[in-house]
Amino acid sequence: MVMLPFLWGCAKDHNIPPVNLDYLEVSRDSEHSYQVRFASDADLLNVFKPEDSTIGGLLRCSLSSNNAQNEHYTEQYVSSGLIYAVQPGSTLKPFVFNASLIFVESINEGRSRRTLEARELRDILSAKPSVPCVYISPAYGFKPFVSGVLRIPARDILRELDKGY
Repeated sequence: MVMLPFLWGCAKDHNIPPVNLDYLEVSRDSEHSYQVRFASDADLLNVFKPEDSTIGGLLRCSLSSNNAQNEHYTEQYVSSGLIYAVQPGSTLKPFVFNASLIFVESINEGRSRRTLEARELRDILSAKPSVPCVYISPAYGFKPFVSGVLRIPARDILRELDKGY
């Protein structure tokens, strides 16, 4: 156990610059699930080389602050979801992705989660211009790759809330 902190400090820097993410749209998928579509100049699913043993990545959003890069367990209201590639369509960016997000309240320092009800989500979003998100991809032996910030307009999520489900 004494070696673990030492090994964490030895994670290699991947030297991959953050990529910009461009918001395209959001739609409500179910009562609590939202599909976020965004574009990138880089293939986020293949940021690391295959031999670098990527653990998996996710889009992580913060409802509690304007900084999506905070630690997940320290924030009260968060959202995260896996991403998958979709056809670029008419965007100028070569890569387009969807992420399924569920907005939750983090309880007990992140050990538990409770899905936010529509009324609670509306109250939180009404005071924010946007919801900041970043894509985070860890790989064994490397510091995690963190993208630039993607901003989902709060009004777009509120519009989907108003449609009901």
